[in-house]
Amino acid sequence: MESLYLPQHDAFVRWHRVGNGGPVVVWLPGIGFPAVGNFLATATQNVLPQIQSILIDPLGAGSSDASKMQGLGISDQADVIAAVLDHLCHKSCFVLGYSMGGAIAAELTQRRPDLVSRLILAEGNLLTGGGAGTRSMVAVAAEEFRRESLPNMLAGLRTGALNGDKVDDFILSSWGHMDPDVLYEMAAALIALRPELEQEILNLTLPRWYIFGETNLTDPDTRNASNLPDPERLRAAGFAIRVLKGVGHDLMLSDPQGFAALIAPALTP
Repeated sequence: MESLYLPQHDAFVRWHRVGNGGPVVVWLPGIGFPAVGNFLATATQNVLPQIQSILIDPLGAGSSDASKMQGLGISDQADVIAAVLDHLCHKSCFVLGYSMGGAIAAELTQRRPDLVSRLILAEGNLLTGGGAGTRSMVAVAAEEFRRESLPNMLAGLRTGALNGDKVDDFILSSWGHMDPDVLYEMAAALIALRPELEQEILNLTLPRWYIFGETNLTDPDTRNASNLPDPERLRAAGFAIRVLKGVGHDLMLSDPQGFAALIAPALTP
């Protein structure tokens, strides 16, 4: 594990590197997730081309410290990722963001186009207002979330984990070790995405991919589907659209091998 101290946040951001040779691929995880837990099973699949993976924990998640700044936004998290890449002297990276990591990847691409040569969004947030999950988190005050809502969520995840649900177990292990206030702030940041972000990403000309979970396309009433961009709108703007069969928003958490096979062409130089 490597780290970089950020004085403006009085915090260390931390990351892991996997692999040697080939293009640099930056992996940005979902809300509150450690990047290694989110992506390692995908990033090490033999079906992928030779790549150098950098798996970065956003501030407040995984091994990275929480920022001392209040109200840390998605743009702030994007600047943190930029600081890591500048520190490592990497330019023109392939950047893959999942869920909240997709929003960070999108902001990074807008703010520092020199750092991103390909953008892969795995059900990444581009729309303001948040998905049903994040909306439910911030539907109550922070104190109620800390005292009641989060413990209830964790209890439900624990039941799923005890019944053998690996995705529930991973989310439990991620959120159960977080500062509840930081998780709440992350959800609030996703709801407060800049309204212009989607159009800005649609206007880009660099190679872009968007990965959907099949059930979020076939069933528009599923929990996450209402916050996903319109696939036809993405396609018209030049995105390559790919669909991972048999899953919803869980994507690589449920099927890392299938996800790796789907994104392999996007990571091929």
